Amino acid sequence: MLSLKNHELAPTINFLAEVKLSPKASRCRSKLVKKLLEKHAELKEDLDEITEKFGERDDDGEIICSDDGIIKFAKEKIEEGTKEQQELMDEDISINLDEIEDKVTFLVGELDKLDTKLSGQDAEIYDTIMDKLEGEF
Repeated sequence: MLSLKNHELAPTINFLAEVKLSPKASRCRSKLVKKLLEKHAELKEDLDEITEKFGERDDDGEIICSDDGIIKFAKEKIEEGTKEQQELMDEDISINLDEIEDKVTFLVGELDKLDTKLSGQDAEIYDTIMDKLEGEF
């Protein structure tokens, strides 16, 4: 079972999508990313529920969205909405890797052999995903 925090999902998916791998390792990555995307879709639904509950609305009752896609919480609900959103993002999620265990084991081996320089968020995500995946197998 792979455990991550909700806030780690998008950076992990982005990192895995960008890393250059051999065709066989890429196929393994695709299986893992598919499972991560399923969890990300669930997270998006939960975030949408929070937006519906706490979002600022116009006179017609529609959620107000700025030109850059940002939705603000209603002034009287900012504290509660922000707290609920933060709790959701800090929540642990689990992904069952049993059915792709052999593929993930191969992927970890290939990621361990990466000959790429990493820095910043990519280095942190690489470290996190390797620790978690290596802990599984």
